[in-house]
Amino acid sequence: MSMQYVARLANRSLLRLSGKDVKSFLQNLVTNDLSRQQEGDVVYAALLTPQGKFLHDFLIIDRGDHVLLDTHAERAADLARRLTMYKLRSDVILEDANTDFCVFALFGDAVGASAVPAEAVLQYQDPRLATLGLRVLAPASLTEDAFTGVHPASQQDYDAHRLSLGVPEGGSDIQPEKNFLLEANFEELQGVSFSKGCYVGQELTARTKHRAKIRKRFLAFHLDGEIEPGDPITANGKEIAVVQGFSRPYGIALTRLKEWHAACRDDIPLSPEGLVISKPEYVVLPDDLDSEEA
Repeated sequence: MSMQYVARLANRSLLRLSGKDVKSFLQNLVTNDLSRQQEGDVVYAALLTPQGKFLHDFLIIDRGDHVLLDTHAERAADLARRLTMYKLRSDVILEDANTDFCVFALFGDAVGASAVPAEAVLQYQDPRLATLGLRVLAPASLTEDAFTGVHPASQQDYDAHRLSLGVPEGGSDIQPEKNFLLEANFEELQGVSFSKGCYVGQELTARTKHRAKIRKRFLAFHLDGEIEPGDPITANGKEIAVVQGFSRPYGIALTRLKEWHAACRDDIPLSPEGLVISKPEYVVLPDDLDSEEA
């Protein structure tokens, strides 16, 4: 029997951007191409440092006369501050939209739009990965009980689902000013364009894509035990990965690809005992992980 769940994502915050310059303002800043985005479309993107390091990720929701940014709640104030810094004389107004809207996730087997209540403002497939399920933008007063034929779930349940798929998020897994975009699987998660014009951090991101080796990637792991973000994962006493996020029994770790591949090839158990790192289905890795240059 298929099981479907709905969770209110309390760790998400919504920023409203309005004004005649909104589209061009964001297009010049973020990693994805918004030139073809139309009302109702949702695009995944990030804001980087000028040196190409990660700062914020968000879903950009086109509402016609304004745009909503669905981002991590604990980092929303910093995102608003940085956008304001870049705004200068652009006709862009930034506002908190959390009193008007909230975000739900519908996930599980055979998730259908029929579960979504009529009061919902917008429902859309998560643009990062289809198996993440649907997201629903709804009035802030709406509760899980308004959804039909689905089981109420917690934020932790949704995080476990997301981590089981190996999908990282800023604010919980991707570290600001430390991680690079392609380490966090942004290309496969539809979060970066390599054909649009310039944006903040574009040069380093493009160079990494076309010239450099990506030696570390966010990979999924499973552990029936306890572990914390920042804890090392080792093979034969040598660190091969660092935990970035965990919602038991699923987690995600920034993994040194060559060392992990060697441990898998040689059947070396990892520590903590019982921990297994695996490549998420959506991630594409190079074929030459055994080479000296990898």
